[in-house]
Amino acid sequence: MLMQTLSAARDLGRLNTILGVLIRHGFGDSVRRLGLADTLEKAGHALHWDHAADLARLPPPVQVRLALEELGPTFVKLGQILAGRADLFSPEWITEFEKLHSQVPALPLDDLRAQLVQDLGQQPEAVFKRFDTLPLAAASMAQVHGAQLQDGTEVVVKIRRPGITETVAADLRWLAKLATLAEAQLPLLKPYRPQQLVRELTRSLTRELDLASECRNAERIAANLAQMPWIVIPRVHWAFTHERINVQDRIVGIAGHQLDLLDQNGYDRQLLARRGANAVLKMIVEDGFFHADPHPGNVLYLPGNVIAFIDFGMVGRLSRRRREDLLNLLLGLVERKPEAVADVLLEWTGDEQGVQLETLEGEIEVFVDQYYWCATGATEFGTDAERCHRHFA
Repeated sequence: MLMQTLSAARDLGRLNTILGVLIRHGFGDSVRRLGLADTLEKAGHALHWDHAADLARLPPPVQVRLALEELGPTFVKLGQILAGRADLFSPEWITEFEKLHSQVPALPLDDLRAQLVQDLGQQPEAVFKRFDTLPLAAASMAQVHGAQLQDGTEVVVKIRRPGITETVAADLRWLAKLATLAEAQLPLLKPYRPQQLVRELTRSLTRELDLASECRNAERIAANLAQMPWIVIPRVHWAFTHERINVQDRIVGIAGHQLDLLDQNGYDRQLLARRGANAVLKMIVEDGFFHADPHPGNVLYLPGNVIAFIDFGMVGRLSRRRREDLLNLLLGLVERKPEAVADVLLEWTGDEQGVQLETLEGEIEVFVDQYYWCATGATEFGTDAERCHRHFA
C-alpha cells in the first residue's frame, strides 16, 4: 500500500537523499519504523547505514539542526518555523533551530541572466544605470544584487533562484507524506502535530517564493506604520517587480546584532527598544499583520534612532479574536490573575482533558512572580501594559 503513496519516479531520488541524510545523522531507527527503507529498496534505491557513527554521538538537537541544513532550503525553513515553537520544544532545541540560516554559495550572474532578461525585458545592464555583478547576499531561495536606477536611486534587486520552486514542491510532497506516516507510526511525535507543521510550512513557502507578494506585504505594513516616522520600510519599484524578481530601495544601516556599533555612534538603545516594541505591538495587536522573520539581519538602525525593517517574505496574521485573547493574556499577567491567563491558554489548546486547572494556575503564578519584578520594575511594566490594552482593545 505504501508504494501507492509514492509520487512520480523523479521524486524517489529526492526521498532517497532525505532518508540518507536522516540515517547519516543518527535517525536510522526512525526510518526503519516508518517502513520507508524497504519501500525504497523495492524501488531499486539502496540506503547506506554505515556512516552515522561520528554524528550519532552529537546531542539530538544538534543532529537535527545539521540534518536540516544539509537537506536544503525547504528543511531550513521548517527549522526556522520550529524555532518559534517554544510551546513544543525545550530551550536546547530552540537554541539549535535558531542557528539555522539560509545562506548558501551565490550563483554566478550568468546562471541568472536568462531568467533576468525574461523578467526585465532586456539585459540588466540596459535596465539599470549600474548593476553589480557580485551579490550582496545569497540565500537558499534568492540572492540580492546592488544596482542603481537611471535616476541615481540606489536599490537592491532580489532574484529568485532558477528551479527552486520545483525543488521546494517535491520536498513539500514528501514532507506531507512523511508527516502522515510519522503520526501513524511514531506516537511520540503526535503531540508535535507534524501534519499541521507541514501545512504551516507549505503556506509560508508558497508566499515566500512569490517575490511580488513580499513587496505587497512591505507596502501594507508601511501604510500601517505610517504614523511612526522613526520606522522605515524600503520603497518598492513596481516597474521592475514580478513573481521572480523585486526591486526596492537600498537601506544601509547598523545590523540588529551590532550593539557595539550603536554605542560607538551615539545611538540611544533604550529609545530604540521602545520604538521597536511599539512598532511590533502595533503590527501584532492592532493590525493583526506583522513581520514574522525579524532576525538581526532584517532589522537595521539608522541615524536619528530610526529603525528599518526589511525582507517581508514571511509575515504573520492574527484574527481579531486571537488579538483579543492575547490582550487578555497580557493583562492577566500584568494584573497577576493566573486564572485569566489559564483560561486563554486552555482555549488555545482546544483540549482541557487531563489538565489540572489548579496546578496550571499555580505554575502561571510562579512564572509571573519570577519575572514581574525584573528589568523595568512592576510599576512601569504594569502601566505600559495596561496602556497598551486600553489603546488597542
